[in-house]
Amino acid sequence: MHSRVAEILFGLFLATGGLSFAAEPVHYELSFEQPNTHLMDITIHTGELDGKTVRFALPYWAPGVYIAEEFAVNVQGFRATDDAGALLAWHKAEDGQTWEVDLAGRTSVVIHYQIYANGMPFRGAQYNEHHASLTGAAVWMYMVDGKNRSAELTIDRSRLPASWKIATGMQNRSLNQYGAADYDWFADCPVEISDFAEKDFTALGTNYHVVVDDQIGKKDFTQFTQDLQRIVEKGVVPILAPVVAPPLPAPFSEYWFLIHVNPGFGGVGAGVEHLTSTMIVIGSDWDDHSSTSHDSMGDLYTYKLDLVAHEFFHAWNVKRLRPRPLGPFDYSRPVHTTSLWISEGLTDYFAAIAMLRAGYYKPQDYLDLTARVITGFEQDPGRSERSIADTSWDTWFGFAGAGAGGFGPRFSNNLANTNYSYYDGGHILGLLLDLEIRHVTGNRQSLDDWLRLMYQRYALPKPGFEPEDAVRAATEVAGTDMSEFFRRYVSGKDPLPHEKDLSYAGIRVDKEYPAGGWLGVTVEDQKGRAVVANVVPGSPAEIAGLDRGDEIVAAGDKAVDARALIGILKERSAGSQVVLTVIRAGIVRSLPVTLAKNPSPTYKLRPVEHPTPEQAEIYRSMMNTR
Repeated sequence: MHSRVAEILFGLFLATGGLSFAAEPVHYELSFEQPNTHLMDITIHTGELDGKTVRFALPYWAPGVYIAEEFAVNVQGFRATDDAGALLAWHKAEDGQTWEVDLAGRTSVVIHYQIYANGMPFRGAQYNEHHASLTGAAVWMYMVDGKNRSAELTIDRSRLPASWKIATGMQNRSLNQYGAADYDWFADCPVEISDFAEKDFTALGTNYHVVVDDQIGKKDFTQFTQDLQRIVEKGVVPILAPVVAPPLPAPFSEYWFLIHVNPGFGGVGAGVEHLTSTMIVIGSDWDDHSSTSHDSMGDLYTYKLDLVAHEFFHAWNVKRLRPRPLGPFDYSRPVHTTSLWISEGLTDYFAAIAMLRAGYYKPQDYLDLTARVITGFEQDPGRSERSIADTSWDTWFGFAGAGAGGFGPRFSNNLANTNYSYYDGGHILGLLLDLEIRHVTGNRQSLDDWLRLMYQRYALPKPGFEPEDAVRAATEVAGTDMSEFFRRYVSGKDPLPHEKDLSYAGIRVDKEYPAGGWLGVTVEDQKGRAVVANVVPGSPAEIAGLDRGDEIVAAGDKAVDARALIGILKERSAGSQVVLTVIRAGIVRSLPVTLAKNPSPTYKLRPVEHPTPEQAEIYRSMMNTR
């Protein structure tokens, strides 16, 4: 079967689990007001209706972004008419995101509404004089009882600059005409409309489009494209190629990297995965190699490659192989799963492994990255509160420090001390599980084999996996019961066995404890003031009475900002006392603090000098050395 035809038919499985002959398509039209209004006009034509009413809804969340977005807040000017333009009565449902239309005997309806598009393009919609960029879930209403219908889209570009082009993973049926097999597929195809730059390459039979909307310097991204091609071809695609159905080693013949270079994103970036595309925002241009600690990366260029590799690997792990609750999608409410450590954390692990196998990372580069991830992970106090499975389930709580309308640290939640990243936790668990499997099988099996088995059994069009399926697959691949590993380290809160498992590959784990005294606070520089953003439970700061929102203005007889405070602490030893002058709610206080030894080491990973033959073989195969 021709690959393009295979992709179209594959979409028919997404909502129904099999091929079906649905009702007539739902027709969408997209047009635009003046760019300074940020308004996009959407019209929906739907026929073959046979009830008293029909309901249309805008998603509460976007798959891949586990945040309560409530996209309905951006809807305005909603109205419903029949084909002749006569108005139909409607009302808003109690959920706040569903519109119910009284058909009054009609069998078809036309829905009109506008979307105010002034958000972040990778997880919402943005329309201005620079571009129009949208994520489907943020813009397209769906017919509540008709998500399995195919979708057709017409884009009216008459009010847009003539130089603007369209990039999307949707099937391009004709000029400005696009289609998708059902709503899930339609909503999963982001759209970029702008005067973007594009570089294409072909790898292992698939055509890849690197589309760049650069709002900083329009720098050349040839080197980035070449590095990305190497990671795609030699790193990512070969991992699951043995279990992807022919004719191609990847499950698509076309793939779109939609990348925004946006100066308002703070130098780092973020992205969201889709079936045949990803939309990514980065905050620095291609020639920026500045150092960074974000996501444990060493420099911003490597961070960009890792981010794109991560989102690309999601095309297999989470878009096709996914936890059962994540599909078909229920857009109306938060959807919980304990397996995001697999969907996100293991994706982090395999993205790093892909960069290693492609030769972008040297073995010590990879070990340094891993050491930074472990260091950051082990500093999180939330390990005593939640297991890694719990962090997945509770992702809908949002970010540490959020809450109370964002009025600063004095009104924040306590997630900084009770939660942590399932990205980092899953990344480390992936490494340790890989090492455990390699050890018990004499390096004949690895985490690659576990992932391939999971993909064969549970990837689309199959309905997905449950947590116990991951345990069974690991046991089968390892040839021994692996349930204890999952009980202790995934659903349990036991300390992770870094030293033991890394020793299987002849990797030594060293711990270096920071010099100086430990206070146990996170401080932020706010207009030259050292403001306490978090106090670690059981720390000297908590014992002494420091609180979030305190402004530390002096340490001893020295006035301090955030940087000066850190310097003074480094000069003091554990057991010494320092008197902190703080301002709380306008009142000056003196708090004597007895500093302690920092309990959180910095991890260093190095290969041992004289490995055993088994250690040497595992190290060689993992590190892609000869």
